[in-house]
Formats: sequence, structure tokens, C-alpha cells
Amino acid sequence: MAEAMLKKMLADLEGKAREIKVDSAGIAPRARDGSDITLDVKWLLKEEGIPVENFRSQDLKRHQELLVEADLVLTMSQEQKERVRQLPEANGKGIYTLKEFVGEAGDIADPFSGGDEAYAPCRDEIKRCLQKLIARLLPDSLL
Repeated sequence: MAEAMLKKMLADLEGKAREIKVDSAGIAPRARDGSDITLDVKWLLKEEGIPVENFRSQDLKRHQELLVEADLVLTMSQEQKERVRQLPEANGKGIYTLKEFVGEAGDIADPFSGGDEAYAPCRDEIKRCLQKLIARLLPDSLL
């Protein structure tokens, strides 16, 4: 969800924002290549005007080249951050939780275990943090 939202937000901006490459990959033991996003996430992203037809997941453990190419790695939780740090390609990378990077404390909880009513607040929390992320990375941009 965060990848799709950030790509859309950057595409709506001018200049350097369009040069930023955004990728995401799962780090949980259940992460699988080619998995579809949940129906709840599809609906929420469609409400944001974000197309999701061709979105497929990647497993970071199988695609560690994403770490090699990354200048910045953001996770949703401290647990994910620690899992990423254990991968050899993460050595020396700036790895933060999204909230940590934008000056906040805590994790963004995975809505999967929270039921249908957990998804919209999660999307809204991610969106708010992504707006702060863009303001930090691109201080001259207008959101």
C-alpha cells in the first residue's frame, strides 16, 4: 500500500520527485513473490485514484538486489527493520521505520490481522507519514 501511494504522490509532483525510484518487498516469513494484494487494499487504493491491476508482491529475501540499489530503506515496524538488518546486502544501509524517519515514534501496524476496519486507518496513517517523508526528502515540493 505504501509503495503505491508514494509512487502516486511523487508522480503528482514536479522536478526531482519524478527521479525517485520506489520499490517494496515483503520481509515476513509469509512473504511470497507474485502474491496479489488483498481486496481491502485494492479498494482503499482505488479510493485514492491509484490503479492496482498489475501490482504483485516481491519477497525481499529472494530479491536482495533491491537492497543493493537502495539509498534508503523504510519499514513499517521495528520488527521488519531488524529482519532487514540481518540480510547481508543491508550492511551499511540507512534503515529506518517510516515513522522513525519522519520524526515520530511507534510502528504502523499491519492491518491484515485487524480485520476490515483496520485497513482505512492504516492507509490514512501511511499517507500522513508519506506526506511528511516527501516534505523531508523534497522540502521545496508542494503537496
